Amino acid sequence: MLTPRQHEALVFLAAYTKRTGYSPSFGEIAEALELASKSNVHRLIKALEERGYIRRLPNRSRAIEILKKPQGQKEQS
Repeated sequence: MLTPRQHEALVFLAAYTKRTGYSPSFGEIAEALELASKSNVHRLIKALEERGYIRRLPNRSRAIEILKKPQGQKEQS
């Protein structure tokens, strides 16, 4: 089960990736979720990865793969 903040991050990741074709940067995630620092983003991403929702590809930037879509996600144009 995800916390509300983790769910918000996963929804953003999925929507951004669908819209642009690549993953957002940590800075873009921090800005979108109104987080104070990139270390907060790192904690969120790590938690999502540990729970099996995403996979990060090592030694690559913007390389987050969504493994499980967020429940209740609405289609965004």
